[in-house]
Amino acid sequence: MSIRRSRLATAGALAAALVLGSAAPAPAQSDDLDPASLGLDPETIVEIAGSLPVGSTADLLGSVGSADVPLIGAGSSSPLHGTPSEVDESITETTFLRAEKSGSYEYWYINSAAMQREVVVEVVPSRGERPAPVLYMLDGVDSPATSGFKSRAKIDKREAFEDVHVVTPTRAYAAYWTDWEQDDPTLGRNKWETFLTEELPDIVEAKLATNGKNGIGGISMGGQAAMHLAATHDLYDAVMSFSGYYSTMDQLGYQTIRLTVETRGGDVQNMWGPFRSERWRENDTIAHPEGLRGKKVYFNAANGEIGADDLTAYSDPAAIPVGIVLERGVLEGTKDFERVLKAKDIDHLAEYADTGLHNWNTFLEKFDDGFNYIKPALQG
Repeated sequence: MSIRRSRLATAGALAAALVLGSAAPAPAQSDDLDPASLGLDPETIVEIAGSLPVGSTADLLGSVGSADVPLIGAGSSSPLHGTPSEVDESITETTFLRAEKSGSYEYWYINSAAMQREVVVEVVPSRGERPAPVLYMLDGVDSPATSGFKSRAKIDKREAFEDVHVVTPTRAYAAYWTDWEQDDPTLGRNKWETFLTEELPDIVEAKLATNGKNGIGGISMGGQAAMHLAATHDLYDAVMSFSGYYSTMDQLGYQTIRLTVETRGGDVQNMWGPFRSERWRENDTIAHPEGLRGKKVYFNAANGEIGADDLTAYSDPAAIPVGIVLERGVLEGTKDFERVLKAKDIDHLAEYADTGLHNWNTFLEKFDDGFNYIKPALQG
């Protein structure tokens, strides 16, 4: 096989990985899962890791050129965890409808004027007695009805988060927490940036005792969005991102976004229009990080090498390649972002794990450390 054909085939691993499994793979049912039960012996693990690029994932996709990596199969191979609420043209004002309490969680039902549909927000109020900062958390690609911050991070039980209001919107399936140019037949109407920065904060201030400080964080797709929002809006005093990617304009960033959206049945041009349009440039945080100056900025990445805990994150061994390919790309993007922040003398903390794939085990390894780093900016 020629080098060109080999690179094209390996670049196709990104498409294959995103088709075989989501960017946040299905969790194994037990933390004590025996890797042997997945049918993965050490030789198979070596074969999987060895068949994927060991060099630059960005260069690999760059070798494909401007052409789109082909999708495997037709339509969405990763069904949505539910569907977005239908658009209701009669919704012209943002309105808090009701709250339902379940244990330490409150579920807020809000009519969004921007999206003209109902949005469900998970809220864990501060356990302290004094006014507290607000931490908005953004989920990954599938953003289910119950967020990963509840089901995987158990954020309501973490001591580090006792004195903060945690606010997590849900069901932004493959929407990148951004304002879409057009409604999408599958993914619905998405005006998440407007909802997060203009509509939701007023409701939070009215319903919770806050100290006027706000942070934002996220994993994977949500980490990328959190960094963009923090760099673009004065609302946020701090940001933390776990395994995010911060360029929308290079080939790796573009192909990852496109494949993420299109394997969920959406049309990526409905989001920001044609690739390299002004909207794509606006969301390229690595090109305009100045808005992060003076804020607490934390981000991290692993390296795509299989660690001791990685296999317990996968109920389907076919999803392992997605964890390898995506986290290797994240590592390169994180290093690029760190170089830019250093060159511009923007204070930050970037951390790198010795092993780890793109999954919740990796996201959570430094989760409390990330929050403890940004917390001083939220305490006022």
